[in-house]
Amino acid sequence: QRGKWDAVATCFFIDTAHNVVQYLELLSHLLREGGVWINIGPLLYHWADAHTYMEDEQLSVEVSLDTIERIAPHFNLRLLRKENRECNYATNCRSMHQTTYQCVFFTMIKDSSLGGRGGGGPPPPRP
Repeated sequence: QRGKWDAVATCFFIDTAHNVVQYLELLSHLLREGGVWINIGPLLYHWADAHTYMEDEQLSVEVSLDTIERIAPHFNLRLLRKENRECNYATNCRSMHQTTYQCVFFTMIKDSSLGGRGGGGPPPPRP
C-alpha cells in the first residue's frame, strides 16, 4: 500500500522494534506525500536483555531519539513537532500503584524534497 496513507499513529510502539530503522522505512513507504506520522511513547527497547529470558539470541538496533531524528530525513520524514510528556501506563487512577513513563510525543511529515530514500522501491521486510 505504498503512498496510500494520510496518517499513521503509533502509541508505545517504536521501541518494540528489533531495528527501528526498518520501522522508519516502512512508515515512509506507507505515507503519501504530505502524510503525517504521529508518535507517543518511551524508547525503552525490549531486546537488549532478551538473552536473559529467551533461548535464542535476539539482535537489535536500539538508537536514541537524537539518532532517530537524524535518520528520519533519509526516509523523507521531517520533524514538525516534538515534546516530552509524562504518560501513565496500565494505571488505575483509584489505586496507589501507578506506572508512569517519560515519553516523547512527535509529529513527522513525509516530505520528498528532503531527497531521501522515502520508501521507494519494493516494500521493506516486515519488522
